[in-house]
Amino acid sequence: MKDEKRIEELKQLIAKYDKQYYELGQSDISDAEYDRLYEEYVKLEEQYPELKEMKDSPTRKVGAGDDAGTTTLFPKYTHKSPLLSINQKSRDLNDLKDFYENVGGDGTEVIVEPKLDGITCNINYENGIFVNAATRGNGYVGDLITENFQNTDTFYPKTLSDNASLEVRGEAIIPYDMFKKSLQDDYSNPRNAVAGIMRSQDSQDIKDKGIQVMFYDIGKVEYVPLEDSDSNNVDYLKCVGFGSVPVCLVDTWQDLRKVVESRLNGMIKEVDGFNVLIADGYPQAVCDGLVIKVNSRQKRKELGMTEKGPRWAFAYKFKPLHALTTLIDIEWQVGKSGKVVPVAVFDEITLGGVKISKATLNNPDYIQTMPVLYKERTVWHVKSYDNWGELAYIPYHEPIADIDFILPGDVLIDTCPEKSQGEMERIIVQCIDSDRTGFYITDSEFDGEWYPFEADRYYFANKEYGLHQGDVIIVERSNDVIPRIVAIHHHVTDRLIEIPDKCPVCGHALILDGPQLFCQNPDCSGQILGKMIQFVSRDGMNIVGLGGSILEVLLERGYIQTYADIYRLDRFEKEILSLEKFGTRKYQNLQKSIQESTNVTLSQFLFALGIPLVGKKTAKDLARTFITLDNFLSTTHKQLLSIPDINTKTASGIMEWLEDENHKGMIQDLMQYIQIKEETKSTNELAGKSFVITGTLKNPRQYYQKMIEERGGKVVGSVSKKTYAILIGENAGSKETKARRLIEDGVDIIILDNEDKINDFFR
Repeated sequence: MKDEKRIEELKQLIAKYDKQYYELGQSDISDAEYDRLYEEYVKLEEQYPELKEMKDSPTRKVGAGDDAGTTTLFPKYTHKSPLLSINQKSRDLNDLKDFYENVGGDGTEVIVEPKLDGITCNINYENGIFVNAATRGNGYVGDLITENFQNTDTFYPKTLSDNASLEVRGEAIIPYDMFKKSLQDDYSNPRNAVAGIMRSQDSQDIKDKGIQVMFYDIGKVEYVPLEDSDSNNVDYLKCVGFGSVPVCLVDTWQDLRKVVESRLNGMIKEVDGFNVLIADGYPQAVCDGLVIKVNSRQKRKELGMTEKGPRWAFAYKFKPLHALTTLIDIEWQVGKSGKVVPVAVFDEITLGGVKISKATLNNPDYIQTMPVLYKERTVWHVKSYDNWGELAYIPYHEPIADIDFILPGDVLIDTCPEKSQGEMERIIVQCIDSDRTGFYITDSEFDGEWYPFEADRYYFANKEYGLHQGDVIIVERSNDVIPRIVAIHHHVTDRLIEIPDKCPVCGHALILDGPQLFCQNPDCSGQILGKMIQFVSRDGMNIVGLGGSILEVLLERGYIQTYADIYRLDRFEKEILSLEKFGTRKYQNLQKSIQESTNVTLSQFLFALGIPLVGKKTAKDLARTFITLDNFLSTTHKQLLSIPDINTKTASGIMEWLEDENHKGMIQDLMQYIQIKEETKSTNELAGKSFVITGTLKNPRQYYQKMIEERGGKVVGSVSKKTYAILIGENAGSKETKARRLIEDGVDIIILDNEDKINDFFR
């Protein structure tokens, strides 16, 4: 099987993200990225039918799979009937139309309801009395969260008449208005908030957070006569006191399409980059799509189930949200290596609850080849909808949903270039393949390469390209994290962005090395600032009080030019004390920290020097190997290659750096002030340093606390500006969020967010 490697890779990725999403309430990727991975696997399964029989196939698993719950501390609960996922899902109206025709077409009544973006809960009644609540888990076994559920603001009856026994399914959500008012400083979005809070081991943490469970389905029942019309059963839930979801009933494709395209008759609106249910009588739940279900329970039985989910249900997912904004300027930033990186500055937008005003543009080539979208596009649609005309208009700012819209000669933007051999963003279609699953491209070094079609992966582009001053641009958040300019919506001026030929900081001539621009002036203050920041960092000399902004002022005033100048700052005591917000106490604390930094380990010193390709781990490896600075300074290329994890490129970079006479002089100058202490960890190495442990780690909390305390450190309960490092496990919550926010604000906190980093740190 030629695709065996990719198949295994997809299985592992999907399993990883399933566990994050269903069990931990978090995800490293966006829903759109997950859907692309899952759809790619489904296509491979269609190509190799034997994959469907494998136990670890993603299409056979529900939720987080058999291992769900292994990292949580809640008691487990076996559901009376399984909570299966909806495996039929798409952003494409054609797929929804195919589903509707497969379940009966016009005349078949279906329910349309919001697809809530929270965590699924199942509550149970026995003999008319509420007994417990549990999470979905893997669909069969979930976490028992009864006390947490009882501390939410959910509307539900404590007792039912007629000794009814039943399961009621719902989604725990935090209303968007409540999230925005009190939780957005601690969580990136409402789903992360509800997932983190509902998994708290202290049920009191749930109170006053605004969490509600919105109910939409009934599981196993006894002594309750359910009707064939499931919409009437949902009405029953409302009548007896359950907080429910709005439901719309349709029985023709034309009406179904109208409800879907109008986002549940206008009840779901975009708010700050979120899709939010805005309807009287309902909380402002964030939604990521719509659920369409056959209304007749008898017909559901006839349609049956697959191993993973019902044939009678479909999830229509909303397309990823993008935002239009106007380019204001391009900033050219110089890093410590001399690389000059363009950063786009644009009118502030909000995507997924995050305010964005800047995005990296990678390199000059990225600027010059950025595509411009078609201003309009009307094409013949082969699968034209009945009574809806035969021409389809494609908004120029939306991704392509159907391969039938693509014609030979079209210029497309590929938003997932990492999936193709060519790794290009701008491609030209040569021809569509016969089975209409993809197309061949032309005008590239990979002439004739085949590209698969994936809904929402491609945009139409004009043959014009290149970023102009004042362009209206389309911005998205890649993986829901990194701001990225996808394309140019349209030009406002005819003035191209000029690529500088001189360094924006020092004025030295720039050179192009591959796609990247570099300033080769070793005295460039932009490079020096970057190097200085690394030198004083916590992993380096650990000089507290010398942040980037202060270093920049000291460099501009000429008070420091070399590393050693930091240890001679007392020459400028009077001048520094006259600086804004720099009083006597701050100056004294800085001098104290500088003095304390004169006694460091060899690994700290080597990292601080900013040797090319020598990060924290490599610096430790070098220190353990050579023990003393003199041994390191006299090393050979052969000796370096004998160290595990040091390759030819790293070894060559180190040797080239060591042979530079300027670097030899720099070290000699520094050694007037620096004393290298023994590298091995002593019992007081971490004396006075505060650590925070959060989330579920591989080992018990006491294991990590012992390692910290043996080295003189202390474990504290909350994150602050004084925190030295934070150990982050799964389901970390607000402590991780606060630590990362402090880092963004310039506070130096070491992040240890996986077992390898933790082991490396304490090794």
